[in-house]
Amino acid sequence: MMLQTFKIIRPSWLPPGLADRLARENRISVVASFSRADKKVMKKRRRMRVSDWAEKHRVLTMSAIPGTWHNRITPYLTGIMDASIFPSVQTVIVCKAPQVGGSECAHNFVGYAIDRRPGPVLYIYPDELTAKENSKDRIIPMIESSPRLRSYMTGSDDDATSVKIKLAHMPIYLAWARSASRLANKPIRYLVFDETDKYPALANKKEADPISLGEKRAITYRNSRKIWKLSTPTTETGYIWTAMTTEAQVVFKYHVVCPLCGHEQLMVFENIKWPQDVRDPERVENENMAWYECAGCRERWNDELRNRAVRSGRWRDEKMDMPLEKYLVTFQPSKIGFHIPSWLSYFVSLSEVAAAFLKGLKDKTKLKDFQNNHKAEPWIDYRVERREDVIAKLKDERPRGLVPGGGRIVGMTAAVDTQDDGFYYEIRAWGRGAEEESWQIREGFLPFYKNPDFAPIEKVLWEDEYSDAEKNRCIVHLSVIDAMGHHTAEVYDWCRRHRGRVFPLKGEQRMNQPIMWSNIEFYPGTNKPIPGGLRLLRVNTTFFKNKLANKLEIAPADPGAWHYHVETTDEWLRQMTSEYVDDNGFWQCPPGKANHAWDLGVYGLAAAEVAAFRFKITSKNARPTRRIISRGIDE
Repeated sequence: MMLQTFKIIRPSWLPPGLADRLARENRISVVASFSRADKKVMKKRRRMRVSDWAEKHRVLTMSAIPGTWHNRITPYLTGIMDASIFPSVQTVIVCKAPQVGGSECAHNFVGYAIDRRPGPVLYIYPDELTAKENSKDRIIPMIESSPRLRSYMTGSDDDATSVKIKLAHMPIYLAWARSASRLANKPIRYLVFDETDKYPALANKKEADPISLGEKRAITYRNSRKIWKLSTPTTETGYIWTAMTTEAQVVFKYHVVCPLCGHEQLMVFENIKWPQDVRDPERVENENMAWYECAGCRERWNDELRNRAVRSGRWRDEKMDMPLEKYLVTFQPSKIGFHIPSWLSYFVSLSEVAAAFLKGLKDKTKLKDFQNNHKAEPWIDYRVERREDVIAKLKDERPRGLVPGGGRIVGMTAAVDTQDDGFYYEIRAWGRGAEEESWQIREGFLPFYKNPDFAPIEKVLWEDEYSDAEKNRCIVHLSVIDAMGHHTAEVYDWCRRHRGRVFPLKGEQRMNQPIMWSNIEFYPGTNKPIPGGLRLLRVNTTFFKNKLANKLEIAPADPGAWHYHVETTDEWLRQMTSEYVDDNGFWQCPPGKANHAWDLGVYGLAAAEVAAFRFKITSKNARPTRRIISRGIDE
């Protein structure tokens, strides 16, 4: 067997005799050389922390503060970045609020790895669009905007695509959680799972969850891999909170230092204060009324003092209260977690946090938003059984038929629930502003025998007079009627005779939007055309039932309350408690319980969603004016 020798471009370090002997050989020869990027990577350099590297080489493009990276803007990220390259650490878990810079922290680590510890990188996002957008808008610009990182690009046109970035010495792959094929067959040294709580439970019907699939890619680099998991939390069973509570060996929390007294403390929401007599969230935020009360000196921090306190802070583990650096050296953990609430962020004002909390007091959906997006904690779903005596407190002193005065009302709607033997109905007035405060004006049941009699309901809706205490007259501007299951053809004909005043309605548990419209051309179950056709209002009942349940918990004196008049019967209030939420998040009515009042409340909210009112309350003897600015309705 002939020995293969190599003709090597002679570097300065090769002994001259050996170089000459190799040059005289005339067998199979291979020319080998090192690229500029290879030389840069292999060159022995002094040790550098990720945070120091970021300040020297990272340039931000898509940022509220574009330009060179500065650790002082988000100082709490410094410890996370530096801990990520500690020898024992393999997994970094960051449970965070939005707007705190968590994803940029991971980008800084990847930039550091490109320059100083090269290896294959895999970013995993919730979906394909997000992956490609991040590649185009963040990762490629991160490389191109930094002179240091740009030097590792080959210059080929196809080396930077939306799903793969090929550098001179390493690849960067982009994948998404719903594609098992994108998560397979690649040995990966650095994994970045971004927004894990938006991942599906399984990559597809035949594969495991996307995090397990991704982690398998890092088995080859068992001793040098680094895995990042970042997300805003959702629920206790979400990926990020599960990782924080069951996977992380230690969780660190950030302690700030008062710039006035020097007291070091964990910054908690309970110390964010605002004037006790102010409950309007918009006012608190717009007038910047909130402050933070130091646990040491009780002095008030504005946003600037808060920023100074954060810049002087450091991470401590939540159990032993030991500083981050000391804990890493002492215990050598492999999986570490960090918790970042929004009030640590330079980009979030204290008043914004306070306003979010105040909004949550009136709406459980917004309370969930506060819990996830400000406290960075999971939403613990709980059910409060609606009680008849609690709803009874929403009664005011008005008799049936009286409209609230004082210029508070901008319009009235009516909702009708069709049954085999009659019509249940409810008329509601709506207040000004986005809170949708609402007052019950009149409600009841109009029976008929076998065939629907629409004359009584027409009288209630459009002939009877409704006015306030000063005799200012109000009219019903928009009505909706349940058209499904009972006398559908007759309801369609009635709505056709009163186009623009009343619309047929269909409730659906599952819809992508709160309301949608469908064109109806034929009577149900026949080929008989409806003259002129009809527009059917389709209503997401799950959405509006959740909304109604939230409104029933608003105190009568607060904006957005749901009011009843003094004559509302106990049976009507009892029906408002009839339904419950099942384990799938859908509302159910137990057999034998009446829920007509509850359904009418849902239909009323849908009617208010359809119509935006622009009208004036006319005097008693004036002719009613009628003007509707509506969503999707042509009159």
